[in-house]
This record gives sequence, structure tokens and C-alpha cells, in this order.
Amino acid sequence: MVNVLEYYFKPYKNDKMKTTNYQQAKSQLKHASKVIKKDFGTDKPAIRMHINDTCDTICKDYYRLTEYQQNLLHNYACTLHP
Repeated sequence: MVNVLEYYFKPYKNDKMKTTNYQQAKSQLKHASKVIKKDFGTDKPAIRMHINDTCDTICKDYYRLTEYQQNLLHNYACTLHP
């Protein structure tokens, strides 16, 4: 199995302004959701599961967001569901 994060994420590049960890995490989650939706087509439960799992991994392993930021990112993930 391919590492999910390496497969779904693109490097975040924005030279115009300084970004916070939350903004970077949100951007990567948005990109990951687009790729997940392409990969799984019409399988809505699988899409939701992978978006939520990716969000969890971003929050805890990569950016170590605060609890408040994690809640915000999880709420944002819900808006990305089909």
C-alpha cells in the first residue's frame, strides 16, 4: 500500500505571504480531497472515510495542530464530503 500522504499531497508553495500551519494543513486537505474524489468516483462512504482519515493524520502527525485548530479542520473536512 502506498503511503496515503505522499500520494495525495502536493508541496505547498506560496511565496507571497507567510502561512500558518493551519492554512497549510487546510490547503493540503483540499488538494487531497480532490485526488480522493477522482480515485473513488461515486463511492461516497469510501470518500468520506479517506478524507476523515487524511484529516486526522494531518492534524496529529504532520502539523501537530492545537485542539481548536483540529476541530476547525475536521469541520472543514465535512464540507469537502460529497
